[in-house]
Amino acid sequence: MLSATQDSFFRNNRNANFGELAEAVKELIDNYQRSTAQNENIKSIEDMQNFMERYPQFRAESHNVSKHVAIMGELGRLVDVCSLMDVSAFEQELACGSDDHGKHVRDLVDKLNDVRVKVPDKLRLGLLYALRYEASGNIAMIKGHMAQGGVSPEKVALVDKILRYAGTRSRGPGLYGKRDAFSQMTKSLMTSVQGVSNVYCQHVPLLMQTVQSASRGKLKESLYPFCGAAAAAATRPGEPNPMGAEKSKEIIVFVAGGVTFEEATKVAEFNEQNKGGVSVVLGGSTIHNSTSFLEEISML
Repeated sequence: MLSATQDSFFRNNRNANFGELAEAVKELIDNYQRSTAQNENIKSIEDMQNFMERYPQFRAESHNVSKHVAIMGELGRLVDVCSLMDVSAFEQELACGSDDHGKHVRDLVDKLNDVRVKVPDKLRLGLLYALRYEASGNIAMIKGHMAQGGVSPEKVALVDKILRYAGTRSRGPGLYGKRDAFSQMTKSLMTSVQGVSNVYCQHVPLLMQTVQSASRGKLKESLYPFCGAAAAAATRPGEPNPMGAEKSKEIIVFVAGGVTFEEATKVAEFNEQNKGGVSVVLGGSTIHNSTSFLEEISML
């Protein structure tokens, strides 16, 4: 069992991506090997006494290293068996990349027909395509390839349900941002200046735009109503939320319907980068992964 209070390695790396975790595990092994070499260098009674004093800590360290190496090994096996590197990269491309419908369709059809890609991943890719290309894509063709790739009729039906739930007529603005030439040029410029640390971690939840605006006191009253007579008197309709005038030090965000681990990770990164400033507490009615979320969508 992993516990942030009892396992310092887990506490320090629980928000790490797969590559960062692999590096951390390697460092953990290297440190353990150095400790082992030190324990093997016993030449005197004093060395024996020192070893016996260190033995409980050494045994705990041995158990900790074995546990995390085993977990990392299983994660690596799943990544390889399920072709998760290719799947994850394409997910990020569908969610964050520039519009390239022809290439996206070809890549999607290839993955839907690939026996190495698991059915839940095929379903998720099909849903991402439908949300991205609802107006311009060939949804019916993709649903047909999903069925041929082993996705059950009940799961294929989730394409229509996800569009009713979060399609262009239902969702708010900002999910994919502007797709005009100027915005694409700006994004390309910022990417070249700032760099992309990991192609598998490009996506940033829409929640973080709200958090950033709240931390600067820029939330609009029309979208985010507030309570307080003094605040109401200081603001006219349409102006930024007056909470910025008081510079709140703590923001509590509660999402009815649930939050994700990605959102929790990004909020944790925000708090780490803003030590001494605004801190965010994130809560929700549940913690979702794609499976639990789609189970709720299926009941619509």
